[in-house]
Amino acid sequence: MTDNATPHDSAAAPVDAPPAPFAPPAAPPAAPPAAPPAAPPAEGAGENPWAAPGEGFVPFLAPPSPEELAARRTRRRKAALRWSAAALICVLAGTGAAVAVTTPDRTDIPGLATRTDGRYTFPALVLPPLPSGQAAPVENKSRHAADLRHLLLPAPKEAGGSLTPVVFPTPTPTPTPSATATASGSPSGSPSGSPAPTASSTASGSPTASPSGAAPAAGVPAADWVPCDAMAAEQKEPVVLRSLLLRNVCRAATVREWTASDGTRSQIRLLRFGSSVEAWDVFAELRADGAPKDLPGLRPASVQGWDSVRGVDIATRESPVITGQGRTTGYLAYLSAGDIIGVVTMTNARGVEGPAFRQVVTLQSDLLA
Repeated sequence: MTDNATPHDSAAAPVDAPPAPFAPPAAPPAAPPAAPPAAPPAEGAGENPWAAPGEGFVPFLAPPSPEELAARRTRRRKAALRWSAAALICVLAGTGAAVAVTTPDRTDIPGLATRTDGRYTFPALVLPPLPSGQAAPVENKSRHAADLRHLLLPAPKEAGGSLTPVVFPTPTPTPTPSATATASGSPSGSPSGSPAPTASSTASGSPTASPSGAAPAAGVPAADWVPCDAMAAEQKEPVVLRSLLLRNVCRAATVREWTASDGTRSQIRLLRFGSSVEAWDVFAELRADGAPKDLPGLRPASVQGWDSVRGVDIATRESPVITGQGRTTGYLAYLSAGDIIGVVTMTNARGVEGPAFRQVVTLQSDLLA
């Protein structure tokens, strides 16, 4: 055997083929070109699926017709008129409600009325005119020249008084007064020339002649001239008060009384003297020892918190509280204003309202200040 291969062996042995060259992956097939968008069909060339049967196609952006524009304007005008009418009705209703609530008094509106504290309704206070050449009083240093009756507080509405402001007659010049005492214990004359009440007075206590020389004008509340010692009969010790009035030469006196709808009886007396010194002497005695018979057990009452009236001194008294509502049955006040002394009395068996007493005293002080 030899090591050389035979041709048969070489021909029969397989021969390795060379590797095939690298080929890239084939690209995907291209998509077919998109078809161009179809043009919108011509008018009348098709049917609108949203149109009513029998209607042709209407372009979506077609401009409104003149009839439609006119209809829109009409609808807008009607809507504006409706809203304007609604707004006007609301304004009128609100205005009417405001007027209905604010025009009447609060106490006349149901649900808003508050319980009264007893105060009265007085007309607007008016100071009486002064005689020609006379000056107004200055605190406690001068005398009052006005008619004493016109310085009285008028009756309130609750006692049948009028709410019309008082109209006073024009004062007339009068002669100088004298200081002669009358038989009744009242000195005659007054600082303004008013004749003092004498024993010739009528049964009602009014003098036969008008102090101002003329009859009171219409609208002036009725007030009586009375003797200076008329209030002495109301005191527990009338002799003491009569002597006091004679010693200090009381010139004139007047009084006003009323009974309110709540049953409270009010009385206001004014007494005129020749000077503030004489008037103060009487005021001091009354403040210390005054004792009306109809008001037993009087005790000092506080005036703390009251509106102060310049030129007027006030001393108040009250009866003990005996009513079931905790109110006193009587109040008394003495006022001193220059040459005039005032005495305010308010009584009621069912109790007197404290605010009403304070109101009457303050308003009367305003007229004397």
